[in-house]
Amino acid sequence: MKLDEISNSEFKNYINLAYMQGENNNHEAILKIERDIQEYIKDNVFIISVEDNTPVRIPYGNDGEYVVPVFTDKREYILGMQYFSLNVMDDNKDYIIEKLDYFKKLKQDPNFLGYLVNISSASYIINTGLI
Repeated sequence: MKLDEISNSEFKNYINLAYMQGENNNHEAILKIERDIQEYIKDNVFIISVEDNTPVRIPYGNDGEYVVPVFTDKREYILGMQYFSLNVMDDNKDYIIEKLDYFKKLKQDPNFLGYLVNISSASYIINTGLI
């Protein structure tokens, strides 16, 4: 699969719905959306940012916790790399196209908080409970 072929517009809709329901404190709807997200990510691929074939890690908090950036399509990947560039984080970065469970060892790491989706725009975290 090529970068141009990646499109996760349905996933972007889930993110928008989750934000809207969060604003309305609709916990039932959020749980349903999270179940939908969980099913969606089982069957679909994302663009995963890597360096030397390992996922790029972004520190999140002060205790060694981190998130791994992923992107839903080519446009978001390009914007994300521009964001990395602004923050001097883009050296030697590449990408792979895989399902989110590709790096199974990540889920076993207690410091791994989840995947950060579209770092330059939506900034939604898929927590480890959904992977």
